[in-house]
Amino acid sequence: MNQSRSLELFLPVDDAVRLESALAAFDRLTAGAAPDRHELSAAPILSGWRRSLMPAVEPVLLGTVSGHPHLSGRRDVATSRLLALDPVDGWARTLSRWYRLGAPAE
Repeated sequence: MNQSRSLELFLPVDDAVRLESALAAFDRLTAGAAPDRHELSAAPILSGWRRSLMPAVEPVLLGTVSGHPHLSGRRDVATSRLLALDPVDGWARTLSRWYRLGAPAE
C-alpha cells in the first residue's frame, strides 16, 4: 500500500483494533449472544459504578458541506470524528463517511 507523505492518521492503530473488537462484540450482542463465561471470567470487576456522560475531545473538520447524503443544500458543519486526512490528495475519512476536500479556510 503506497501512502502519500501528506496522509495524517487521527485514529491510532491500537484504537482501531479496540474499535474493531468492540464492534464485533456489539454485532454478537445485537444478534442475541451474551458474553461467554470465559470472556466474563477474564473481565475486571467494576464496583461502585454509575452511568455518566463525559464530553470527548475528538478531532473533527469544520467547514461548509454540499452534496451530503443527509443534509440538503450547503451547510456549515462539524464532521464526525476525523480518522484520516490527506490534504494533498484532497480527501478525508471520518467515522461516518469520506469527504472530498475543497479549498481550506483562510
